[in-house]
Amino acid sequence: MTEPLNPEHLEELMTGYVLGDLSPEEALEFGQLLAENPQLATEVSSLQEALEVLPYALPEVTPPPHLRTAILEAANSSLTPISTPKRFSLPWSKIAAGAAALLALALGLDNYNLRQQLKVVQAQKDVIEVLQQRNTRVIEVLQQRNTRLFTLTGTENANTASGSIAINTNEQKAVIVFQNLPASPAGQIYRLWAIADDKKIACANFDASQQGTVLAEFTIPAAACSSTKSTLAVTLEPSTLPPQPVGPAVMVESSL
Repeated sequence: MTEPLNPEHLEELMTGYVLGDLSPEEALEFGQLLAENPQLATEVSSLQEALEVLPYALPEVTPPPHLRTAILEAANSSLTPISTPKRFSLPWSKIAAGAAALLALALGLDNYNLRQQLKVVQAQKDVIEVLQQRNTRVIEVLQQRNTRLFTLTGTENANTASGSIAINTNEQKAVIVFQNLPASPAGQIYRLWAIADDKKIACANFDASQQGTVLAEFTIPAAACSSTKSTLAVTLEPSTLPPQPVGPAVMVESSL
């Protein structure tokens, strides 16, 4: 029969069991006591519950600053996740799409520039063809037997201007070839007149280029424009008004 338990020894064994610090011999001894005294299990369970709530029953204590700092550093170091090097994968699909977009944009700009250059070249070609046609027409007019040539010079309003008007009476065609005649201001034009019997008959309207040249072909509207009895003059007129000689004379026949 088992000897009566010493209450103090029993509490030591029970407390050591709950705290987990019994020696193997003490643990064996307490195990035998639990087997022989099942009521001890209830006391052990109560003691375990009390031990679990014990931290919540303790009063709050403010640690010294150095201890608080040490505790926080230790806690933070334990909570800091171990950083693992990130593997950066290059978005090759996006890079390829971006490169393709840039290439398409570059090609588009290049094509646009080429088209613009082509337009400029085509415009220059058109101008050259027009000038060649006019030159050819001027030569044809001058080569005609019935071509009359009139020479005009600038007045004080265009003192460096000069040129000629070739008139083919058979075809009723004329060609104006002037130089150093300033381009007309906005809203104004040059007008060729035939003066006969104190009358001024409008023959042609034209303008000068920015370089001061005039190369224009026109159909003779009246016999006075090609008559040797008439004299030719050029005035600067408002473009919106009917053909009335209200502007200043800028060129006249050299015989005047």
